[in-house]
Amino acid sequence: MNLYLKYVKYVSQKPILLLVLAFCVIIGGLPILKIRINNSPEDWNPKGSTQLIDKTEFIKHFGNDEMMFLYLTFPDTASDNYRLDLVQNTSNSIRNIVGFEDVFTRNNLSSIRESMGKKYTKKLEQVYFKSVNPKGEILFLKLRQNKDPDKNRPLVLDSLQKITNQIPKNIKVDLTGSGVIFNEINRLSTLDSKYLLTTCFVLVLFLLWWRLKKGSYLFICSFIVLLALWLSVSLYGWLNISVNMITMIVPLLFIVNFFSFAIHLVTKHTLDIEQYLHKKMAPIITSALTNIIGFGSLMLSKIRVIYEFGMLTSLGIIVGLIVLLLIGTPLIVRYIDVNERIEKQDWMNKLLDSYYKKLTPSISWMVTITMMAGIIVGIIIFPTIKIDTNSIGFMKPDNAVRQSEEYIDKNHGSVTIIDFMVDKKGGKTFDRNDWEILSEVRQQLYTLPFVKNTYGYDLWRPLIVQLKSVDSVKAEQLSANFLSVDKLHSRLAIAVPSGSVNEMQKMLENAQKEIRNKIAGTNLIIRPVGFLPIYIEQMNTIVNGMLENLLVAVILILLVMSVFVRNFKIGMITTVISLFPLCGVVILMKFFSIPFDIATSVISSVVIGMIADDALHIIWSFKDKIHLHKENSANIIFADSVRNIVHPCTATSIMFAIGFAVLLGSNILSIVDFGILSTTVIVFAWISDFIFFPALLQIAYPLK
Repeated sequence: MNLYLKYVKYVSQKPILLLVLAFCVIIGGLPILKIRINNSPEDWNPKGSTQLIDKTEFIKHFGNDEMMFLYLTFPDTASDNYRLDLVQNTSNSIRNIVGFEDVFTRNNLSSIRESMGKKYTKKLEQVYFKSVNPKGEILFLKLRQNKDPDKNRPLVLDSLQKITNQIPKNIKVDLTGSGVIFNEINRLSTLDSKYLLTTCFVLVLFLLWWRLKKGSYLFICSFIVLLALWLSVSLYGWLNISVNMITMIVPLLFIVNFFSFAIHLVTKHTLDIEQYLHKKMAPIITSALTNIIGFGSLMLSKIRVIYEFGMLTSLGIIVGLIVLLLIGTPLIVRYIDVNERIEKQDWMNKLLDSYYKKLTPSISWMVTITMMAGIIVGIIIFPTIKIDTNSIGFMKPDNAVRQSEEYIDKNHGSVTIIDFMVDKKGGKTFDRNDWEILSEVRQQLYTLPFVKNTYGYDLWRPLIVQLKSVDSVKAEQLSANFLSVDKLHSRLAIAVPSGSVNEMQKMLENAQKEIRNKIAGTNLIIRPVGFLPIYIEQMNTIVNGMLENLLVAVILILLVMSVFVRNFKIGMITTVISLFPLCGVVILMKFFSIPFDIATSVISSVVIGMIADDALHIIWSFKDKIHLHKENSANIIFADSVRNIVHPCTATSIMFAIGFAVLLGSNILSIVDFGILSTTVIVFAWISDFIFFPALLQIAYPLK
């Protein structure tokens, strides 16, 4: 502290040096210009996933597993020939797009009617093209394997859009598929990142003007925050991390955190630099440390996107704090006088003072019991909160992509495919008996109520066998969809309705159970592969990992508070106070049936440090007066402790609330839920700090 005191005194007298430091920060932040927006599916894969290995092997033998589904709804007056002609023309146009490997429609089957007969053709039509809505025609579009699908998919979709725009307007056109949904979420997150950050910054500036009421103070505060923000956001470029659905909220978190630190620095209570630094540095550094721990706990995640989010936020807080301390503090010492507003006793001080004076031991017990009851209820409810994710649920009900997915699912029956890869023990090729068993497996799967269709090599085998003598090349091409070139791996697939992760997981488990029963005692091995199993694993890994990280963050923050405050009792009390807002949100989630998903499961780790912010400033002020507790009750000491900090603490709470409330304008529903719950946490935290905290201290430090 002595060294830093000398630094502040020296630099505050050297404006040129401050300009040089600011220029160095600007130069150091130039990698901000290299920031890119990218939502790569690869970044969501769990580290060390065996399911990912299976998916990779499946793609190796059967090509890309990503499918798109184009559904055309014709008017009642459209004849069957007109429908087939339009489907044929559309198929031919799509085949010319480089990004598509194959297009499969009802028209493909018309060519085999003569050679295989109407009965066999009808069987295939029933499996692939039977729709709930008889006016609908579906086109299965298989994407070509690409090393960088996230960049190429938008180009493919643009080309596809040009083709579908040529379809007559009286025909309803709907497109869906995992890639389509992922691309839409990418678009929405990009749209969000363009205006949420600006909105947050403007709202916080209005709040600062309301609190500071002085243009020069507002300018200095904004200047040092912008410097800190510039260097922290440049970490995207330094670390080569892209902006995606998760990392897009990182700059917003920087804004509210840096303005929080800045507003505490700006509210000077004395011109004595040593007293000023003694009062401000410890709580600000401790608060930053709790935020770093909360964000840093996310680095324990096995998902790259979440790991990068934790690394960006924790390192960004460190970088921003360094800028604020090296440039911000000397600037404030030089150009800002004692802030008279923090000495002014207004309605808020009077209201809180009145409450603290009436806080007798009996009332303190009632308040504390109320708080503890909320914590206990939250802990009991916590395990019952639904853990689930639905990718469709990321989009609002009026979103066109979501409506298309729901429309196709309703009118066609299903557009979600679960793939299984079939192997034979000992690496042997399949024989006639194996195909008979697999045919029985496929038929058994079809009896499950959620299975809409089943696809397998046994369906196509009669046609392929007959084709071999006439056109071996075509037979081989057709066979490649369900039998690998080396003849050692086969593909089995089922079509199911779209749903949440939990619903999909139950479908997959039930399908696997039926498969195991059917192949018991045989040499066949059947395992789930492709997009859906890895997607289920991704979502479960993310959410469960977040909840585990929360426990790590809470324990570490308790230790930090106790060590830095050098009082384990106060550290423990502060941890209890910090638990109440989290438990309050758990109760809210249960009441409104909000599940833990990709976004909402991040809340605890993100806000745990912010919750402790006001409490830490109160602790440091209270700690300086704890020796008076022999003559005065703890609630009176507490009242005296918060009198000069209630305004900056309230301002930072409003600032955090504004920052998260901005997320309510997001186009992604999970981010909206994140905003609602995070804002509620901050409100609960203020109540906990200024209402419950003194009651608990009154009990912990009884008047002797």
